[in-house]
Amino acid sequence: MNIKLTIEYHGEEYCGWQIQKSDSTIQGELTKSFEILFKNFKINLIGSGRTDTGVHAKGQVASLRLPDNINLAKTIKSVNAIMPKNIYIKKYEVVDDSFNARFSAKLRIYKYYITEKYSPFNSSTSWNIDEELNFNILSDCSKKLKGEHNFSHLSKNNPMIKNKICIINDSYWEKQNNTLIYTIKANRFLHHMVRFIVGTSVQVGKGKLDISTFSEMINNKSNSSPFCAPAKGLFLEEVLYD
Repeated sequence: MNIKLTIEYHGEEYCGWQIQKSDSTIQGELTKSFEILFKNFKINLIGSGRTDTGVHAKGQVASLRLPDNINLAKTIKSVNAIMPKNIYIKKYEVVDDSFNARFSAKLRIYKYYITEKYSPFNSSTSWNIDEELNFNILSDCSKKLKGEHNFSHLSKNNPMIKNKICIINDSYWEKQNNTLIYTIKANRFLHHMVRFIVGTSVQVGKGKLDISTFSEMINNKSNSSPFCAPAKGLFLEEVLYD
């Protein structure tokens, strides 16, 4: 049977989602946990997308096939018990055989957290900035991102990926107490793309970069260097399907 998993994890101790030979990853830990229970069954865990080293998730989605004659509730409970406590399968369901966590996904939502006051309780899940940021300017930056753009300049260069066009469905900042939260929804994301968007927006919000230059970066028409925000403030919030 084909299973859809919704997973949350604290990514600080992991080298991202994708399984690696020598480093600990989210996909690797999940795969090992299922393999303990199903020693003679090939585990092929498919994620909706890769998160970078240090990035967290509240709604990562994965799919895999398991034997038909198992107690699924007991299986997921056992996997959660085996895995490190900073990874947790919070939801599971049997889905149609055609479902693929990566290729069936329509939209992905990321959130980025910036704290204005330092606290040890959120030091690994947010970017602490003690300089004043112009919230209105940040909002103006977010509005410019909506629509279809070439994000070659606002992403990490990867010659293997030829298509750098992404469609941004939603993009906005909000303020909750002493925390700034950036939300972005798009059909796809490039490597480091959200971190470059946030880091460069912050430079504009600090008055260190002109918003017109930021606009040129969005359309791949600038020679200015973008700024990459740290991974720890970034969360994969939700993956949307039909």
